[in-house]
Amino acid sequence: MKKGVTLSIVLIAIVIMITIITTASVVGAGAINTANFEDFKSMVSRTADAVNEYYIKNDTLPVTNEIVAADTVSNELKQLLAQRGDINSKLYVVDMSKIDDSTIENGNGNLNNKDVYIVAEESLNVYYLKGYTYRSVKYFSY
Repeated sequence: MKKGVTLSIVLIAIVIMITIITTASVVGAGAINTANFEDFKSMVSRTADAVNEYYIKNDTLPVTNEIVAADTVSNELKQLLAQRGDINSKLYVVDMSKIDDSTIENGNGNLNNKDVYIVAEESLNVYYLKGYTYRSVKYFSY
């Protein structure tokens, strides 16, 4: 009688390892995507809090002199603006240098690359112009 491992046992072990690795990769990628989305929501929320705090302290918005016309934004953002009653409000670009939160990583770009936060003048709702896609849905606010 021969002692050793047969080829079929080796193949079964390889198939099991490949299945485990593939499952872990898919689960890991999903967890990373969810964590990135939660980070996006947190940054928008912190930006909105900072805008409101600045407004309360200074009686003015922490904005640049740039205004974004609602008819120039994406259709998804237009729908959100309409739902929240901000479609006819002036949308100002938030001046991130006036915000006291160095942990907010985005929003320091310009209107060309859409890496800016905008704030509705009347409601003080804050939106991220570029948006964030998560599970095939584009989000602009939290």
